[in-house]
Amino acid sequence: MVAFLEAVLWGSVAVTVMITVGYPLFLVLAAPWVRRHAVDQALEPSLTLVVAAYNEEAVIARKLENCLELDYPRGKLAIVVASDGSSDGTHDIVRGYADRGIRLAEFPRTGKTGIQNLMAKQADTEVLVFSDANAMYRPDALRKLVRNFADPAVGGVCGELVYTADEAGAGQSESTYWSYERFIKRRESDLSSVVGANGSIYAVRRADYVTIDNDLISDFVEPLAIVAAGKRMVYEPEAVSVEEASTNYGTEFRRKVRILTRSIRGLLRMRRLLNPWRYGLFAAQLTMHKLMRFVTPAFLLLGAVALLALAVLGRYRVLAGTAAVVLALAVAVARGREHAPRSLAAKVLNLVYYYAMANYALVLAWINVWRGQRMVLWVPERPQQ
Repeated sequence: MVAFLEAVLWGSVAVTVMITVGYPLFLVLAAPWVRRHAVDQALEPSLTLVVAAYNEEAVIARKLENCLELDYPRGKLAIVVASDGSSDGTHDIVRGYADRGIRLAEFPRTGKTGIQNLMAKQADTEVLVFSDANAMYRPDALRKLVRNFADPAVGGVCGELVYTADEAGAGQSESTYWSYERFIKRRESDLSSVVGANGSIYAVRRADYVTIDNDLISDFVEPLAIVAAGKRMVYEPEAVSVEEASTNYGTEFRRKVRILTRSIRGLLRMRRLLNPWRYGLFAAQLTMHKLMRFVTPAFLLLGAVALLALAVLGRYRVLAGTAAVVLALAVAVARGREHAPRSLAAKVLNLVYYYAMANYALVLAWINVWRGQRMVLWVPERPQQ
């Protein structure tokens, strides 16, 4: 019995380490096999910048000013606010920019993916750029994105999302996690295609846009659909979008449950891409980056149960006690602070709490999927301006 429990414990630890550390290490070691693609700094295709919005009166004016400051020929840039049935003052604010070339497209409440599908059918430009109302682009972001379309094999480009995190441990932890994600996305892009995009900044060649079901998360499933169609989705680290990170763990937790629920549904819908005989290296990337990460809570639970059983049998009690103390301290520190942690110990404990929270969100997301909950619509939670 002890041998079996030890095998379960260390097997679970090994799999978890492989997912979180081993996969990024593999991407580093695979550098000699990177795939370069052509870029053209002077490329200026016609663009439609689609800003998805639902009740965004608190941030939409700032976003539109940001759009007007972008370094791209105005004759080749259409800026459209696609309102998903907004009922606040969003429409009035956007109409105030009509004389500056910004158009309001009103849709009944459909969900972000639905209005992006509709905009893709309406647009007549070569490239579609999708953005969120709280995403502020650096002036050269569009130029950096579109230069990648010089390669005809590229169907989409994912920009770089940078989080500002000055308020609390939740934001700081999210920013740290996203730095880890950015590293993985860059390496994946070099090897074959990026697994998923950033909803705040990604571009798709209009001819390569794939209409997907409204209940699927567009910034994850659309890139998968592009790969399934035989094109690449690449990463452009110099096309930068800046957002404020969540200011508290409650907001971040609700966001993660929603995103993970839709992402799991999306992966299940696009599971054919997990076939290595047909999709090769990309199938391996999708398996490690998404599928294995989505089932990480199962390995954590198995390991925890095995460790607890071993402690009851008089084995590994120091390890079990240390794990319990660290988790308790993480909860106490993360839930008891209003401002960003300063000490290294506090930062580490916040990251431990963030990791535990993210995996608990995964558990709830799987339950939502099992229950058939679709989460097509939601209300964005924005930091107060």
